[in-house]
Amino acid sequence: MKAIGIDPGLAMTGFGIIEALPRGGKACDWGAIRTEAGCPIPLRLKTIYDELKGLLEKWKPNFLVLEEVFVLKQFPKAAIQLGEVRGVIYLAAQEMEIPVVEVRPTEVKSALTGSGRADKEQMKKAIRQILRMETSLSSSHAGDALALALTGLTRNENFHW
Repeated sequence: MKAIGIDPGLAMTGFGIIEALPRGGKACDWGAIRTEAGCPIPLRLKTIYDELKGLLEKWKPNFLVLEEVFVLKQFPKAAIQLGEVRGVIYLAAQEMEIPVVEVRPTEVKSALTGSGRADKEQMKKAIRQILRMETSLSSSHAGDALALALTGLTRNENFHW
C-alpha cells in the first residue's frame, strides 16, 4: 500500500510518498515542486500538474492525502491561488483514478506527535523517527507531505508502528 501526501502551494508544493510495510513504512520519495514567482499563473499551475502527474505515474500510489484548506481572511488572493493549485492536484489524481483523502493539519500533528499544536521541528523529528530516516528533511513542505501520507496510511489502518 502506497500513499502520496501533498502540501499544496503555488510557489512550492510538497510531496512525500510512503509505502506501508508489515511493520512500519518506507519513505520512497519526497521533495517539492517549485514554481517561479515571475511566471504567469497558468504556466505555474501546468508545472505543478505535469510534475505531480509524473510522480503519480512513477509511484502508482493507492491514494493521495491532501491537506485541508485553511486560509486567513486578510489574504483572499492566497485562498484563490490555493484553490487553483488544489484543482490541478484533484485533476491529476482523477485522471489516474487515485482517490483523494483530505486531512486537517491539526489531525496530522496530533497523530504524529500527540499534540495538535506541534511545530515544524517537532514534526520533522517525529517523521524521521517513525520512518527511521537517516536523511534530514531540508524542506518543511516535503516534511509536511510525508506527515500527510503517514496520517492517511494510519487512518486507513495500513500503517502500524
